[in-house]
Amino acid sequence: MTSDREVAEAGGRDETSPWSPGKRGRQGRRAGEAIAAASGSVPVMSLRAIAGPGSVARVSQDNGVEDARSARQRDILKTLQQTRQVDVTELAQRFGVSGMTIRRDLAELDEAGQLHRVHGGAIIRRAPAYGSRASTQAGEKAAIARVAAELVEPGAAVGIDSGTTCHAVAAELAHRSDLTVVTNALHAAITVREGGSRVIVLGGLLTPELSLVNPGIVQEPPQVHLDLLVLGCGGLSVDRGITYFDPTEVEVRRLLAGLADRVVLVADHTKFDRKKAMVLGPLDLIDVLVTDEAPPEPLRTALAAADVEVVIAA
Repeated sequence: MTSDREVAEAGGRDETSPWSPGKRGRQGRRAGEAIAAASGSVPVMSLRAIAGPGSVARVSQDNGVEDARSARQRDILKTLQQTRQVDVTELAQRFGVSGMTIRRDLAELDEAGQLHRVHGGAIIRRAPAYGSRASTQAGEKAAIARVAAELVEPGAAVGIDSGTTCHAVAAELAHRSDLTVVTNALHAAITVREGGSRVIVLGGLLTPELSLVNPGIVQEPPQVHLDLLVLGCGGLSVDRGITYFDPTEVEVRRLLAGLADRVVLVADHTKFDRKKAMVLGPLDLIDVLVTDEAPPEPLRTALAAADVEVVIAA
């Protein structure tokens, strides 16, 4: 690493090339077939509507097992995404619990910023607009993006998550024409395509954030192997791991993470110890965390235990 940033070895690993395989590669995890030669156009991957498990689970700090309350809160949020409002009495009948139990669930989810409680139930709460988030911590995001872009090997197949920090990484890669980029984020797709790299866009329903999601269906994995996935987050904590605001995008992230040899999480310090209800996975899903400040305790120790390399961007 260059002298203008600090590298904190969180897992006690030996020094390696920035392009060394991550935990998924070292453990021989399944990857898709190599990408076929693509044309200059931007293809959209096909979808298959099939039944699948719920997309969200809160992670237990002890063993990662979903408990009944976690499953219930997950289902409440999924219902809220579809109906825009939920009723305490209806939820109590549906789950076979008391109204007081449902009110406690709604109170927890409200405190976590996942919904807005109203008399007799709750309504959906939207994330801050993309433009306002992009201007928040802009300098920190730019520094993080520069460092993360250096981890992308020439000719690599790269997955890019949605979100403002990931878009900043896409901007850093825009001058390159040697990459194959897989993303569900139109911001990232258009930015990278300007440089001439091949872009594969995962299809679905267009959100106000200009990302493509597939609520209610499971996306068929694209026949692609990712050398690296650039992942953002809404929160990073010891007990919940990597969390997000919007449940509809979690399955896309999970799909891409399963195809990647290496996962690089890009997140500024404001994400530390923040907890959203939509959980992607525990900390050991991450190979490298690129951030602007050293994580506080006990998150720092937890990252070390999960063998996560922490890179501090100057």
